[in-house]
Amino acid sequence: MTAALAYSRNQENFATFHALQSDFVRCLAAHPAVIRDWLEVQPRRQPRRLAGPAKSPRVWRTARLSVGRRLELSGLIQRAEENPAEAAVLASLLLSTMPVGTYLEIAAAARPSLRAIDPPADDLRARLSGMRNALLAANYGLAQVAARQRHPADAADLLSAAACGLLDAIDRYVPNANAARFSYFATYWIRYHITRHAQKHGSLVSFPINQHRIGRRIDRYLTDRQTSGLPAPSDAELCADLKLGGEAFYWNHRKPRVFSFDNYGGHDPREALDHCLCDPAPGPDAALEETEIAGELSSLLRASAPPAIRVMLAYLRSIGSLADAAGDYLAHLHETAMERILPLSRPNLPIADFVGVNDSPAFETACDPAFRARRAAGSP
Repeated sequence: MTAALAYSRNQENFATFHALQSDFVRCLAAHPAVIRDWLEVQPRRQPRRLAGPAKSPRVWRTARLSVGRRLELSGLIQRAEENPAEAAVLASLLLSTMPVGTYLEIAAAARPSLRAIDPPADDLRARLSGMRNALLAANYGLAQVAARQRHPADAADLLSAAACGLLDAIDRYVPNANAARFSYFATYWIRYHITRHAQKHGSLVSFPINQHRIGRRIDRYLTDRQTSGLPAPSDAELCADLKLGGEAFYWNHRKPRVFSFDNYGGHDPREALDHCLCDPAPGPDAALEETEIAGELSSLLRASAPPAIRVMLAYLRSIGSLADAAGDYLAHLHETAMERILPLSRPNLPIADFVGVNDSPAFETACDPAFRARRAAGSP
């Protein structure tokens, strides 16, 4: 369609769009072999083993075919090939369970082409594709508003994801009597695609969607317990309360913590940039290497030692090992301490009698508290 559609006439436009879908689906159902060719190239899925009773199937438009829906579609195709009157049932199933994008895929899978098989059906396909694009252009403002509201700084990056969500909403919307307004319906699909875009591209490593869901469940559970004042649960309690398997909890716990410029801990992206570009090594005041310590001591010694001592140290750097130098220094400190302490204990005895003679009776008497008390009282 060349004429631009107005956003204010959305309900009328979608009613026309849905009628066009019905006509095109009836044309496809009249050629079951075309649908079979498309179904054969679709990836097969393993059936889920349900422990409880079988659930009633949900009837809504989805691009992914479950095992049950695939079997049902194959049976209807076979019945339509045998009896052309069953084509109406096949068309009803396609219209109620598959989005518009799937119709276009079925038409593209026709061999050799849909134009060669049914020219009127190919004309309907062109009209359907054109009106789909026109509806996307008319409602593009919904995607722009959602992208700006979610992350104003990254609106340009999220606009593509929001447009994909809007296109999915157009493909799945059914304007019946109980349907909500399209703007309300499209909001959920746009937010879903924006969230999936953040999960896939918001970090350096992309994780499966189930890992994100498990992580959010665990975070909400721990936050609720902390708000209620309850103690932190054990791993077994957490798995039991959330009904998680041990393997799922283990791999979620092993998931590395990653960041990017977009979601670096909820801070300013400029801080993330500074963190990534800075030197990861600790500062010199936190942990110095031996060479840095030696350099600092050399600078301190040059600043505090007299010039004569600096000349002596410069020439006497290789006179012995560090252990010998430390032993000599400790011995010197011991002799200096004895020279200062012993005259106070035995002023009448010469200092030479006590230096290095720790086992002598005189040394034991001088260090005896009772002897010092008698000396202070004047007793012999």
